[in-house]
Amino acid sequence: MTTSNPTYGKGMFSAPTLAHEMAAAVLAGQFAGLVMAAAMMLVFGVILGENPLMPVAIIGATVYGEPALTGLHIPAILSGLVLHQLGPALFWSVVFGLCVHLFKLSSIRSEMFLGLCIGAISQLVDVNLLVPLAYSGDNIWAREVPMAWSWAAHLVYGLCLGAYPLIEERLELRRRLRKE
Repeated sequence: MTTSNPTYGKGMFSAPTLAHEMAAAVLAGQFAGLVMAAAMMLVFGVILGENPLMPVAIIGATVYGEPALTGLHIPAILSGLVLHQLGPALFWSVVFGLCVHLFKLSSIRSEMFLGLCIGAISQLVDVNLLVPLAYSGDNIWAREVPMAWSWAAHLVYGLCLGAYPLIEERLELRRRLRKE
């Protein structure tokens, strides 16, 4: 299978619209963000021997500061997860969806490659440029998260954007069924 939906252009489905592609990209991005967070929790808990909720607490430290990193700071954990999903996970999924639409990508290979590129770019931009601003200059993420694991997590996010074709097809099928 070389396209995300091989039936486009064969009479069964119409070409996807921008709204359709963006909806699929945002859903894929939310899925990817949750998988990324779960992967980091697994790394922290199993490999690094730390509190598995620490990655989302680190993000929550943008709101609660250093106290978010001690003990089980539930408000920081919850706000960290919400900030992650509604911040970078959402933003980069919109970038992904716009790229899919603008470049008319339709092969799984090209969408996976784009996802990996988005993951790498998000690591560079978020961790090096935006996160220090969010922490008022002190990059708590870079200080607390080993760089290799941060890169790995962002590439996992990018790979999981590869769920986009499956979500896109499901949305198109639901749209078609509603019209009937």
